[in-house]
Amino acid sequence: MAVRIGVYDSGIGGLTTLALLRAKLPGCTWFYLADNARMPFGSKSRAELFEAAHAALGILHANADVAVMGCNTVSVTVRPKDAFTLCPDLDGCDPERTLVLATPRTLSVLDAAKRGFMTADTSELAVLTEIQMSLSYKSRTKPSCAPLKEYLSARLRSLPHPPERVLLGCSHYVYAAKEIRAVTGGEGYSDGNDALTDRVANALPHALRTANGGGDVRFLFTGADESAKYAWLLAELETHYVPLALHKPFYLPK
Repeated sequence: MAVRIGVYDSGIGGLTTLALLRAKLPGCTWFYLADNARMPFGSKSRAELFEAAHAALGILHANADVAVMGCNTVSVTVRPKDAFTLCPDLDGCDPERTLVLATPRTLSVLDAAKRGFMTADTSELAVLTEIQMSLSYKSRTKPSCAPLKEYLSARLRSLPHPPERVLLGCSHYVYAAKEIRAVTGGEGYSDGNDALTDRVANALPHALRTANGGGDVRFLFTGADESAKYAWLLAELETHYVPLALHKPFYLPK
C-alpha cells in the first residue's frame, strides 16, 4: 500500500522540504497544501497561526497518511503533535558566532535575541522570495534571488561581526541562500530540511526509500490555484537544490 505524505506551508517555502522528501522517499505519493490565502505567516498572531494550523491539519489528515509542516513559523508556534515539524535547532550553536535568520514570529518564539544569537530584521524576505520566484517562473529562467542581495546587505549591515554559522529559520529563505552566503560570508549553514526529512524517512518502512511510488504531486491552494508554477518550481528545486542538500548538506548543529 502506497504511503501519501502531505506537506503544508503558506506558499513556496515548503516546496524545499517536499523536494528533499521526494528524493529520500521515492516510494511515496504526495500532497501539498499551500495556504496562499493567508500568506505571509511571519507577522501573524499566535491565535491566527493556531487557527491556520488546525484547518491545515484537518486537510492534511484527510488527504495524506503523514503530515509534515514545511513552515518554520507554524512549527515553532503551534508544535502540533500529529505532524512532523520544521523547527530551527539552536542547541549546540555558539550564540555569539551564529546568525539566526527567521520571521519575526519565529525569532520571538525561539527567544533568539534574548539567548544571545545574532538576528536581523528580514521580515519582508519571505514575500520578496515569492515575488522573485514568480518572476523566474514567468520568464522560465533558473530561479534566482540575485535582486535581493541589496536588500539583504542593508538588513545585515548592523551585525556586530560576520557570523561563522547561519541558521535559516524560514523555508522561504532557502531560495536566497546563495545571496545570504555572499553577504554574510559564514562557513556553516543549516535550513533544517535535512534533519526533518531524515526524521520522516526513519519513521517509515525502509522499502519506501527505493520503491517507485509514482511521484506525482497533488497541489491544493486556499487561494488562487498556482499548480503550474509550483510544479515548475519543484522541478527546478529537484535539479538545483536537492543535489546540494544530499551530497553537500548544510552544517547541522551537534
